[in-house]
Amino acid sequence: MLKLFFLSSITILSLWGGAIENDEQFKQAVIQMGKENKTVLMIYTTNDCPECAYMKIKVFHDKAVEPFLNRHFVVIEKNVHTSKLPDGYDFFGIPTMFFIDKAGTKKETLIGSKRPQPFLGELRRIQGLK
Repeated sequence: MLKLFFLSSITILSLWGGAIENDEQFKQAVIQMGKENKTVLMIYTTNDCPECAYMKIKVFHDKAVEPFLNRHFVVIEKNVHTSKLPDGYDFFGIPTMFFIDKAGTKKETLIGSKRPQPFLGELRRIQGLK
């Protein structure tokens, strides 16, 4: 019985995991980047998360943040309840933002929401800009 449970657990986990390089949203983000030196910002959200909504609606569209975000990042969103989540991208709180290079290497992880100016500072730091 335990063996059967273990095997079915592995099957279920394989449906919900996989390398980031095989994730369709990540592949599309890399294609969208083209030759530009951008970073993928993958944000984990839920439908009922007020901090997630604040980041997506207010912070990402702030007049100082949005142009910088568009110039240096490609944003993809994963709803933790409905999206396949790639292996190695665990979360402890929502929103969680992962910064990933074109090769699929995780550069940085931010958890929680921030106001526009501190978030812009984090984006600049992650991109190696002042």
